[in-house]
Amino acid sequence: MTVEEKLKVVVQGRQSGAAISEVCRRHQVHHTQFYRWERLAKQGVLEALRNGVRKFRNGKYEEYLVSEVNRLRAVVAELIAENLTLKRGLLV
Repeated sequence: MTVEEKLKVVVQGRQSGAAISEVCRRHQVHHTQFYRWERLAKQGVLEALRNGVRKFRNGKYEEYLVSEVNRLRAVVAELIAENLTLKRGLLV
């Protein structure tokens, strides 16, 4: 199930008059899974409202993503170098 489909299930479950058990049965989802998705959705919204709007104004989102990719590439390169050093030490 995609993220969009999960959100659709949560939204349907919270519409007025909707029974969560019926929505879960219709989508073949256990009720505990529904509540977990609902909790995660709320956390995501809160996180976006706390950080996302402030952090990504004026088209800065793409700039942020590029810097994050570069940071992660540096971390991977460092781990590869460390791994090679450890392997060389074992082979000696």
